[in-house]
Amino acid sequence: MTPKATPTYAQAAAPPANRKKGRQGKGPASASSVAVASGEVFMKSPPPLPPAVRRFFASRTTFEPHPEALKIAAHFPDIAASVLREANCSLPLSFICTVNDKGSVSLLGTDIHTPTSAYTPYFAPLTSRLNKAFPIGNSPWDIFKPAPNKSQLLIHSVPLAFLPSGDNQLFPSLHESIRNARGVSILSACYLNPDTESREQKSATSVVVTVAPPDTHAILPSINLFSRNRRVEQMLSSSKNSQCKNCWKFSHIPTRCPSSLPVCPFCSLAHTKAQHRCPNTSCPKGGNLRPVLACCPSSVACCPNCQEEHSARSRDCPSRPKTTPDTPKVLSRQTQDSMDLAEDQAGPSTVLPSTPGAPPHTPCAPVLPRDAPPPRQRAQRAITVTDLAPRESGDESLDSASSVGSAQ
Repeated sequence: MTPKATPTYAQAAAPPANRKKGRQGKGPASASSVAVASGEVFMKSPPPLPPAVRRFFASRTTFEPHPEALKIAAHFPDIAASVLREANCSLPLSFICTVNDKGSVSLLGTDIHTPTSAYTPYFAPLTSRLNKAFPIGNSPWDIFKPAPNKSQLLIHSVPLAFLPSGDNQLFPSLHESIRNARGVSILSACYLNPDTESREQKSATSVVVTVAPPDTHAILPSINLFSRNRRVEQMLSSSKNSQCKNCWKFSHIPTRCPSSLPVCPFCSLAHTKAQHRCPNTSCPKGGNLRPVLACCPSSVACCPNCQEEHSARSRDCPSRPKTTPDTPKVLSRQTQDSMDLAEDQAGPSTVLPSTPGAPPHTPCAPVLPRDAPPPRQRAQRAITVTDLAPRESGDESLDSASSVGSAQ
């Protein structure tokens, strides 16, 4: 019997000759399949950081526009890079600079994986070089600081019988309960109503907790605290400089606007700005096709606040509240980026202190939903908390805050 011949390597590696038609064989192995077969693991790159985490800003002592804002925005990125290079900084040196209408200068790092915290040691020399390169007399820039990057939430109807009396004891009281309920570590906590005597007349109150933005949706819209479901909502605020985009009056925001109909900021009629049109079908500036302010004599501007011939957003409107350098600092909407401010605001926002043991701060009153029920009044608390052990606790400026919602 003839022995069976041993196949050569080429014969063994070749595809079988008796494959059926229409059936495709496996193609050459990909790099990923080879890596998997060999046990190699490819690490995914970290997700890009949001702009708020990569931005830092310096504000002027007095909020006012800078006459060379465009020049600063064009040249300060290179100046900042030279400062970092002189300090032997190994961090990325590419920035985008913006200057808002209050004179605040912000730098946004273009490297999507480098946070603002990496540049913190260089804030002082960057500020010094900024003031030397663009001197502005009695209103210099304050030291750079990170853009606010925290979210504030309101937890409603929390029984006072289970809470300590002071802000400095509130943080540890809520920190553990919220972490157990949602796996989120809050950064700070305080009472919405800072008046202790006023709170004593009620059975429940609202508390303000600060969390990192990624943890916001883990708590909204409700959370179980003290064996009951508590309603949670994003904290909003307003000041006398806040301008409503529905009626264009001041001291409130659209979610609390008393007007059910929109008002045009160009002509004061009952339609939105997007619906504004010039009645002249042959308008030389195309105002009959898109909203254009005072495009021709057929469309005269009329401010809904003072009835003068300008837009409701005009900085020269006599109805606009005046900004002073000594106005107290308050909180603004969490969703706002403090350096990309709308032209109607007075300055960047600030946040509550995030370090336990810091002095208690009182936030401004939030904007509560229109259908929020009034707080239940009670002459005296049914239960008093006397056996709680002492516990430890967990910027730019707008005009003084005016309470829009009722503090519970």
